[in-house]
Order: sequence, then structure tokens, then C-alpha cells
Amino acid sequence: MKNKIIILSFSVLVILTINSCKTTKAAYSNKENLYKKNNQELNAVFVAYHISDSLTQLYFKIPNGNLIYKRPDTSSSFIAAVKLKYFLFSGAGSKQLLDSGSTFAFDRQGENVFSKDMKGNMVMHVNPAKNYSAEIHVYDLNKKSKSAYVLNINKSNYHHRQNFLLQKNNGQIIFDYYLQQGDTVVIKSFLSQNKEMKADYFYREFPLAPPPFSTVERSAFNYKPDSSFMLNRQAGLLKLIMPEKGFYHLISDPDSKTGITLYTFEKSFPGIKNETEMIRSTRFIMSKKEYDLCMNSTNKKQAIDDFWLDIGGSNERARELLKKYYGRVTESNKLFTSHQPGWQTDRGMIYIVFGAPSTMHKYNDGETWIYGNESQSNSIRFNFKKVINPFSDNDFMMERSEYYKDAWYNAVEYWRQGRIYMDN
Repeated sequence: MKNKIIILSFSVLVILTINSCKTTKAAYSNKENLYKKNNQELNAVFVAYHISDSLTQLYFKIPNGNLIYKRPDTSSSFIAAVKLKYFLFSGAGSKQLLDSGSTFAFDRQGENVFSKDMKGNMVMHVNPAKNYSAEIHVYDLNKKSKSAYVLNINKSNYHHRQNFLLQKNNGQIIFDYYLQQGDTVVIKSFLSQNKEMKADYFYREFPLAPPPFSTVERSAFNYKPDSSFMLNRQAGLLKLIMPEKGFYHLISDPDSKTGITLYTFEKSFPGIKNETEMIRSTRFIMSKKEYDLCMNSTNKKQAIDDFWLDIGGSNERARELLKKYYGRVTESNKLFTSHQPGWQTDRGMIYIVFGAPSTMHKYNDGETWIYGNESQSNSIRFNFKKVINPFSDNDFMMERSEYYKDAWYNAVEYWRQGRIYMDN
């Protein structure tokens, strides 16, 4: 029989589960470290969709791979139990709580648990014309653990991406804005009723982020599209087929750049697709000579394997370094992708080399990452400023300084000695 996920009320939760989780107080700490691996271990993803001027539907998807299944009674069934609670604030880092709510999700399976996604939704009360921040806590009630996530909620106008719900042909919600060649995207909207949308197509190659002490200025983005065409509604819906590479920017208001941006990436994304990508993302800890040698090799796989074996000193240690380093590349793609892959961005570079920060402060216009004890003078602080970008609200630029040179080379040398910097 096909297993189903059931969204239940609190009273049913008491019946189905023996162990419960105490309700978390509605207090927000801007020191919540959202980038540490153990704070994102459930790999939950969310989509906000505005269904009216005052209501927003929050859809969630949670892979069951890291959930604990327990047998609640003498039956042969095993149950995963998840509680989701959201806190809506007036802005990132704000303590002004505007709304909160919670729901539960359950999955019942037999002794052999198969992979699936737990999905559901809940409604948030969000006033129009402003931007907000939603902090979402996901509790594995059987494991008694919590993962935390932050989602920007934008209700400033009817043309923002959160006024559009993206689905596949079969009606499944699309949670990620990065898709694959040939994917069909169905777009619907309650609030934006324009009969057509303009689709601008862009294809750009982006350079790697320069070191944090570099004086190289960020190149200005060329906003002129490579091509454009119009999408017309059919039965109230818009449909689009993803290109081979590059991204589409869909605009419902010709006088505004605000809209939906959909990116085409390889099937392996957010993971690494091939040896060339492995070499490129390892450039942060390679010398130019090593990088050129690997890139120009006729056997790139052997070249990058030799690099890691050389700094690891043994096959076992090299495998451990590989797993951790490229695991951070993958996490960077999940966390920091905007109009370019996350590992190529400023935050991605720092995350890969230094690991997750010890403390992270998030603001409306930026983030501060702190490595070491925040109260100590020898701690390292990286400041990232949010960039106004019509394609993404996840674009941040680092404030570079000569001050970072020693810290950068120390971290790089740590890797090159066969050690994992900040193994978190």
C-alpha cells in the first residue's frame, strides 16, 4: 500500500507518540548559527507563496534520510515525527515578533524504510507592502533535535518571485530555482494576473571569488539579455521549458526588473559534476602552478587525485580530505547559490576554506561571520553586504581587507598540511 504523509493536530500527536518536544519560546537570537552542518542536518527546503494580501502559504519538503523512525506500539509500523514552527519577524536580526505558528508531519513505514520526502504546508499571516524574515525550526521529535532555517519574505510588490508558485507538469511543487535542461515549469499566481510575462535569457561565465585580501573589484553585471521572448497564459497558467544552460529572468511588469529567475544546472548540482569542476573548486587552496598542471592534464581525474594524495600523505587521509572539502562545496551550492553557483561566491569561498563560522549575525542588509571567540581580539570577522540584485535575494559581497592575508594563508596552509580547517 502506498505510504502517505499525514499532517495532524497536536491532539493526535499525543496519541501517536510517546516522546514529545517542549514548545520553543518565540525568541529570536541573531547569534543562531544557521550555517553549521548540525543546524541544517535535516536538509529541509521551503517555498513561500503569497495567496492574498495578508496570507502566505509556506510549503516545506523534508527528505527522510536523516530522520529517526521509532515503533510507538506493538504494531510492525515505524513512525517518523516532525514538528515545524515558524517565527515571523519585521526583518533579519529583529526581535519584533509579528506572527508564529506550527504544524506536524508524520510518516509511517514498515521495518524497511524507503527514501521519500515529507511534504506539507502551513499559512502565515503576513501584512502587505513590506519585507520580513521568517525563522523556521524543524524538530525531529524522535531524535529530539532541531534544525533552523531563515527565509526572507518579500511582500513589497506583486511582481516578486514569491507571488508565483512553480510546479512541474504533474503538479509537484518546485522548491529550488535551479533546474535541469528540458524541465517544464508551470507557473501560477493568485496576485499577479498579467496575461503575459517577458522572458529574458542570460548566459554568463562567472569568475572565482578572489581571496578576501584582494583589491580586485567585482565586475559590473551586464543586464542586457542574450535573447527575449513572451510567455502567454493558457487557462491562467504560464509554461516554460528550461534551456541547455544559463538562466531565464521572467518579468511581469515591463517597468520593473523584479521577477522570477530560473537557473539551469547539471543533474549533479548542487554536487560536483566532473573532474574539471573538482579542480576549479580546489583553486582556493592550490598554487597557480598546481592549478595549471591539473587543468592542462590529459587525465584530470588522476591529476586531482594525485593532488589530494600528495597533501594527505595516504589514501585514507586523502579520502577524508576529499569528502570534507567537496562536501563544503556542495553545502555552499545549497546555501549561497544566486545567479551563480554558491561555491564561486564570496560566502562560498570562505565557507569552503574556513568552514562554518563560530558565530553568525544576520541583518537586513548583510551578515557578519565570526571565527573564534567573539569577545576575543584575535577572532576573525568577515562582513558581507547584501547586493541589490533583480535575479536573487541571496547575493552578498565581502568587504575585503589586507587584514585577512595572514588568516587566509594560515587556513590554506592548514589544508595543505593534510588537516581539515574548522572540522564542523
